[in-house]
Amino acid sequence: MWSDRLAPSSRHALVERLRRILPAPRPDARTQTISLTWKQTPVEAASALERNPGFVWLDRPCDSNLFVDPIARLTVRRDGVVVRGPGGILRLPARGFDLIEAITEAWGGPGGALLCGYLSYELGCELEDVDVPKPRAGDPPDLHLGLYDWRLEHGPEGWLFRGCNAWRPVAPPTDEPASRPSAGFDEPAGAVSSAPDGDGFRAAVARTVDRIYSGELFQVNLCRRLETPWPAAQLWPLYLRLREISPASHGAFIRMGRRSAVLSVSPELFLSVRQGQVRSCPIKGTRPRGATPEADAAFIDELQSSEKDRAELAMIVDVVRNDLGRVCCPGSVEVSRHAELLSLPTVHHTYSEVTGRLRDDCGPADLLRACSPPASISGAPKIRAMQLAALEEGYRRGPCMGSIGWMSLDGDMEFSVAIRTAVGAAGRIWYLAGCGITAESVPRDELAESAAKAAAFLQALGVSAAARDPRRPT
Repeated sequence: MWSDRLAPSSRHALVERLRRILPAPRPDARTQTISLTWKQTPVEAASALERNPGFVWLDRPCDSNLFVDPIARLTVRRDGVVVRGPGGILRLPARGFDLIEAITEAWGGPGGALLCGYLSYELGCELEDVDVPKPRAGDPPDLHLGLYDWRLEHGPEGWLFRGCNAWRPVAPPTDEPASRPSAGFDEPAGAVSSAPDGDGFRAAVARTVDRIYSGELFQVNLCRRLETPWPAAQLWPLYLRLREISPASHGAFIRMGRRSAVLSVSPELFLSVRQGQVRSCPIKGTRPRGATPEADAAFIDELQSSEKDRAELAMIVDVVRNDLGRVCCPGSVEVSRHAELLSLPTVHHTYSEVTGRLRDDCGPADLLRACSPPASISGAPKIRAMQLAALEEGYRRGPCMGSIGWMSLDGDMEFSVAIRTAVGAAGRIWYLAGCGITAESVPRDELAESAAKAAAFLQALGVSAAARDPRRPT
């Protein structure tokens, strides 16, 4: 299906090298589920564990999942792949989707073992002719995944331990994790810069509208990067504050290293696979919440009656249908919901749901290849939109606007679109606020939409309008 895919002999060689780091799973591997009598809330348990190596919290409202102690760790950068496991460290030139495909062959089978972490926006660019900016010092990897053979789940029935003995004996902790004092929250002293600033973003929107009228493309997602100094000790307190301000259906905190992390409060489902059934729920169209019920209702009416926003969503739905159509059974891809309202604490959105049935000859790696990066944060047509976004923005998006979640080694998966996402590294934190630009876009209105999407992040920082970069209009 993809001409740039590894040849079978090269893939087999990669599989064998991976198995030197971690052997194939035991053929008689079993997954056990054990109920725990813990009384801690997910926040309390996560706060006790968040300093552990490989910590990930998939922070869902109904089924919170905590991960630590991965049996293998995988990263991808421009210069190649690094895999760490019981057999040592493997370094080699390879690409992200080739690695994922080889992993599913090398270690596939046990449903209780999960790959968990993020795929960056730029990982999707490795498949296409997109000249992305070079990494800056402190930029995170293009792929960061851990292979976890056990996890802790919190749901309506309380705490569960799920463990898979495919490689080593696993057992639940004997006691609840000991509570740790959390660092106090300090507001930053520096200003929040914006790249581009307000004038620059409006100019980029105007240029993009001209390109759309000239027939280059139909829609593109353009982002502003908001950035400020931020100490590593404040990353966890910031996430707790952010999730209170903006509760998310697909929240996540990923500890990349002792001083770096990804913080996400995404409301958007990128891909879900359950026994071959695929779902994707793209979001488009945004209005702020009103200060009064009357104002709130007016914003909802404005959003739902906006021809521009409906057209924007319809174009992205077509891209999702096309992406899924590459790997799903003919005739199975359909739009099961369209332009429905999604109201969040700080904004209103509209969203759709596209479903399909994965073909028998396609696996999770094929699905990720077909759909990455997500349609809603690229544009239509996708490749030209990615090229234009890279040209206008001038920086790597990284985990922001990529995808976050898990993939089971038996083929199921769930990844969010990493919107409403920040990255903390090298003593700084940055956040992307993007907008879908169409022929009807008004630069002033797109800047206002970008500000609405950044409101929760800035509120979590504790940054007042007066403390922001004075070059950017408030």
